[in-house]
Amino acid sequence: VMGANWKVDHSGLIQEKCREKGVCAYGNAKARALVWEFPDPTPKHREPIHSPRWDLVQQYPTYEDQKNNFRVEVKFKSEQQKQDWSKDFPTMLVSMRVVNLSGAGMLERTSKYLSHITPEMFANIHPDLALSHGIKDRDMMWIHSPQGTKIKVKAYHNRSVTPDRISMPYNFAGIFQGTDLSANYPEGTKPYAIGESSNTIVNYGFDIITQISEFNAGLCRVEKA
Repeated sequence: VMGANWKVDHSGLIQEKCREKGVCAYGNAKARALVWEFPDPTPKHREPIHSPRWDLVQQYPTYEDQKNNFRVEVKFKSEQQKQDWSKDFPTMLVSMRVVNLSGAGMLERTSKYLSHITPEMFANIHPDLALSHGIKDRDMMWIHSPQGTKIKVKAYHNRSVTPDRISMPYNFAGIFQGTDLSANYPEGTKPYAIGESSNTIVNYGFDIITQISEFNAGLCRVEKA
């Protein structure tokens, strides 16, 4: 007899029925070793548009620019090869999610209880990197992007990130490049927690197939605010 629900069923009945029918019990998805309609039919390493390794950019360049992708020109190689971006922006930049703010955080930041857990926008930065710029734990700092945008956030010294990168949540909004815009929220709708949006500085770049934005392979420059 099967258990009360399939997640905790120990009878093996489902597996037995699958074997009888020649069906894979843990899924029947199929993968292709050769995806002929993709730009790279087989997996191939390509460096991010804003890569910290100029030598690898030459060895593993990105795709050629897309001239007409649903009527939009998308830059790839021309942006990557424009300059050695790591000279002016030596620190890697990745975004992350704060669990209590779930997805984008707009709904969760209207809860005073969830906002109390993470009341402010921040960036995790290794103490060695922070102190080399004179940034102490909980100091405010500017993060600059190759696009010319910047955000002002609180520096959290954290050894969970390596000294060559910073990480920051994407769950905040309401402040733009150091300017508080929360007065523009309709009356009674201002969230309990506001902050800079990481989208302001995540680097230019799009997936060649889906056109999903690049959120986790970029560069930045940090300085004490």
